[in-house]
Amino acid sequence: MTRYLVEITDFGDLAVLVPLAVAIPIWLHRVSGVTAQWILALSICVGLTALLKIVFYGCPPAGDMHSPSGHASLSTLVYGALAFTAAAAWPGLRRLIVIGVGAGLVSTIAVSRLLLDAHSLAEVGLGLIIGIVSLALFGQKYVQAPDTKVWPLLIAAGVLISVLHGSQLHAEELLHRITGYVPLHCG
Repeated sequence: MTRYLVEITDFGDLAVLVPLAVAIPIWLHRVSGVTAQWILALSICVGLTALLKIVFYGCPPAGDMHSPSGHASLSTLVYGALAFTAAAAWPGLRRLIVIGVGAGLVSTIAVSRLLLDAHSLAEVGLGLIIGIVSLALFGQKYVQAPDTKVWPLLIAAGVLISVLHGSQLHAEELLHRITGYVPLHCG
């Protein structure tokens, strides 16, 4: 069971999500203003998650809140954006299926973090909120000028996921070290 959960949680690792997050603006470059909105949404998602991890490592706000789930926040933004762009391009039943698959993948990654005891419910919940807010920021601009040629992005995403799944980047260790250099005064 643990191996299966690790396989699921690996879809939300930075080693997979960072290349996907880079592929999205490459594909978006033809859509005016949306690339900048993606970069803003990504910056908010990654920046806020990292900042809260650093602050919470030094001064946990509650007993079960030590680190918002980066897997949950960035998976929500990246996989949510992939689902959103496909749903905007496809009508009817395909739209519903894509939304369901995207939401299901994000939910499964979030639940795997809980079941692996990597995060508490509050930490996963906070990660999901950060991701949803970031996705909404991207989506409100994208919906104004959607691109109907989403297949190149989805194929590139499939290839990247297939090649990179199972790889890991250990950002948590770096953020723990940064916390040691930040003078935090807990109340």
